[in-house]
Amino acid sequence: MFVPDWLVKQAHHFPEKTALADLFSGREVTFRELENRASRFAELLRDQWGIKAGERVAVLAHNSAEYVEMLYGCGKVGVIMVCLNWRLSVDELRGIVADAQPAAIVTGPEFEAAAAALADAFGLSRRMTLGAARDGFAGYEASLARASGESIVMPWRNPTETWYLLYTSGTTGKPKGVIQTYGMAFINAVNGILAAGLRREDTLLSVLPFFHTGGLNLYMNPMIMCAGTTIIMRQFDVDKTMELLESGVTVMFGVPAIYLFLSQHPRFAQADFSKVRSWACGGAPIPKSLLEQYLAKNVTICFGYGMTETGPTVFLTDESTARRKVGTVGKPVMYVEGKVVDTATRRTLGALERGELLLRGPGLTPGYWNNAKATADAFQDGWLCSGDIAYFDEDGDYYIVDRSKDMYISGGENVYPAEVENVLFQLDGVAEAAVIGVADEKWGEVGKAIIALKPDAALSAADVIAHCKTKLAGFKVPKHVEFVPLLPRNAAGKVEKPRLREHFGARA
Repeated sequence: MFVPDWLVKQAHHFPEKTALADLFSGREVTFRELENRASRFAELLRDQWGIKAGERVAVLAHNSAEYVEMLYGCGKVGVIMVCLNWRLSVDELRGIVADAQPAAIVTGPEFEAAAAALADAFGLSRRMTLGAARDGFAGYEASLARASGESIVMPWRNPTETWYLLYTSGTTGKPKGVIQTYGMAFINAVNGILAAGLRREDTLLSVLPFFHTGGLNLYMNPMIMCAGTTIIMRQFDVDKTMELLESGVTVMFGVPAIYLFLSQHPRFAQADFSKVRSWACGGAPIPKSLLEQYLAKNVTICFGYGMTETGPTVFLTDESTARRKVGTVGKPVMYVEGKVVDTATRRTLGALERGELLLRGPGLTPGYWNNAKATADAFQDGWLCSGDIAYFDEDGDYYIVDRSKDMYISGGENVYPAEVENVLFQLDGVAEAAVIGVADEKWGEVGKAIIALKPDAALSAADVIAHCKTKLAGFKVPKHVEFVPLLPRNAAGKVEKPRLREHFGARA
């Protein structure tokens, strides 16, 4: 199997159809225009900058139509795009740039100072801003205007060739560059189109950051493959999201935090979401109470699961299963195989037995950039070790219990924080909640609940513990409760458990 230039295909088939609608700039880009501008950027890389296939270009920018143009332009000439997380500090980005060793950097105007610091540190003379040219940065629009405008068609790619690099959040250590191949993007698009039923008539609201696999692949890249339209939100805005979900968007993918913030919006109870036909969620455990809140509005959120290393789509429930079995991620999608193994013996487990989820299929990463050891550690006999605890029921539907690293042991019993967090979310006053294990002289470890309350809510630690005692076994009930204004989250919307453990884990 080889991967074609599907942007060129869509530009030929549907030249005047809107491919992208950029909310920040107000630009609407047809498939013909998107292909033309991607070709201009490819020519810029190859002819103006002299960058060769296999070399890297770092991009530090918010979501935009230009970001998509650059991604597909890189693909046309075999240049590897490095998607930098703009939420990181310059010091954190230095480690990533040192690892990726790009030949050039492109920045949004708001990040020019950080990009200049990185360019100076690594001797990058080829630098560009999406704003007006200044201070050593070439201007994007002026540079594209100098290109010939001739179409550059990407040659059919071997699926193992690298298209772009996504760096992990670093919540489990030093960020690693997860290689994203053309084959991964192709297989994920097919999996997404089949599992979510994406089609040409759809309009996707894209709210996740493009430096994250969710932003690029859930479902922006699949929408280009099926000639749908993607509305690009520069950064998630709850008011604008509410407006768009009531006015023509047909496909929505979000992380649990986004669905939580929407549910807390003053207009949520009266909102009419009937135009949206496909709702999906992934990236972190989602409270059952939140799913049920949407079900009460006749909105079925199909919960899924994936990783940067898997392209990302691994599981996505159909609507019927999502309604019948609240909390399941369903069965593996078309081109993925899964199994559950004992965390100690690595024995393959059966139905209802909890263990580590292992995955394999053609949509998985070949490994980590410049990190053979991490690559070897991540795979076991051809299976990717997810690090997540899961089980499947008698029907073969899977449930993700928690990250294995988040589990703690209290009195010899395994406690999975996500299970406890689901119970905490049943309390009306709880806006956000997370549970970590902390040291205890008697039990080894016990739970500590860190909770952010809704405005004007009044809950005490005693209230929280009393509620948990009615819902959970004694060893699962948190022994300590801390109230905070907000929980720290990373770019994927996941609560940053390492930060919570660092701040709250040393004391009970």
